[in-house]
Amino acid sequence: MLYLEGIYDMETFLGIVFTLIVICITIWLSNKHKEIALAILLAFVFRMIASLINLYVVTLPDGGIDATGFEYKAWMWGKDGLIEAILHFFDHGLIWAYSNFASLLYAIFGRNPFILQSISVLAGTYCVVLVWKISLEVWGMQRVAKLSAWLVALSPILILYSSLTMREVFITLLLLYGMFYVILWVKTKQIINAIIALLAFFLQILFHPGVATASVLFLSMFFLYYIKLFFTRIMDHSKIDIQSLLVILFCAMLGIYTVFSAETLTLPYSGWLDILEPGKLIKRTSIMATGDASYPAWLIADSFLQFLFLLIPKMLYFLFSPFPWDISEFKHVVGMFDGVVFILLFISIYGHRQYIKSCPPALILMLFVIFLSLIFSIAVGNFGTGIRHRSKILPIIIVIAAPYIYRILFVRRKN
Repeated sequence: MLYLEGIYDMETFLGIVFTLIVICITIWLSNKHKEIALAILLAFVFRMIASLINLYVVTLPDGGIDATGFEYKAWMWGKDGLIEAILHFFDHGLIWAYSNFASLLYAIFGRNPFILQSISVLAGTYCVVLVWKISLEVWGMQRVAKLSAWLVALSPILILYSSLTMREVFITLLLLYGMFYVILWVKTKQIINAIIALLAFFLQILFHPGVATASVLFLSMFFLYYIKLFFTRIMDHSKIDIQSLLVILFCAMLGIYTVFSAETLTLPYSGWLDILEPGKLIKRTSIMATGDASYPAWLIADSFLQFLFLLIPKMLYFLFSPFPWDISEFKHVVGMFDGVVFILLFISIYGHRQYIKSCPPALILMLFVIFLSLIFSIAVGNFGTGIRHRSKILPIIIVIAAPYIYRILFVRRKN
């Protein structure tokens, strides 16, 4: 009994210590970014409350099988000490990297899910800062940047995935970090910004290789820009630009490596090269259309041509479902409200598409949203999984729509 009490006391002590650490870091962030200090603090408070509710009161949505599975793997690999935890790295592939890193903490501090949740809370809080920075770079207006930060801070779905022992919040964090440097590259064309963006996207392989395909889109943009620059210099100045030539060669070699050697890079639920095997891809998409949250049967393709025709409808389902006719349980109603948020945001974006087209950074963000939505739509077959995956791109969508949010609320402003 004394031994058990000692373990309990130690877990309580470590929980308090990690809470104090993340509180101190949050206060430091709010002092550093005073413009959004209150948004940062409230983002932390709501995420921490959700974390405590999930741990001590009731299991939150998606806080069950997947979240407990990641945490359990971390304990299995970390319970025998630090060396054993390191030896188990990538035993089950790169997609379990979250549990591998978590096992290091368990090997040092013992099993305490609150430690992992505290780190997730901090990561989710920092996403608010990144969204504020991105919005400021895209639109150049403090009012719009603050609104973006507040919407991310108070978004229920983002609060949820920032409070669980899951990798979702870290995927979002890396994606936002990469997009921030993509925008900096678009504005400055400094190669260092492109390198940092590519590194952030490639690191997604450790958490969600499907999102890592964002590197393919950015590498293509980067490559085409320097191709154009290379030939422009030849035509205008009759000389070879060595820097452009080196960048072109680098992109070409990296692209070849990605296609032919990076076997660990996968689309959601599909191999990287499965798109070249229509039969295998169709079979995988059919497997994912299961459960009470599955997409309608008419979205399941029987041939590759049908699969291509259904890709856009599937993308709409991915972004906006469940719809009223899809609801069969009360929990689906919560998902429907999340879909309504996405619908309103896209109405705002579509209604102001001409303004967005005239803003290159915003247009680049929109290209990434469309690209990643198509990637996820390839294999996602139920709106339960879809809600989780689309939460990763929600902060980017908020940044794009933020200047026009007031029109969603039907508020008229005088010029």
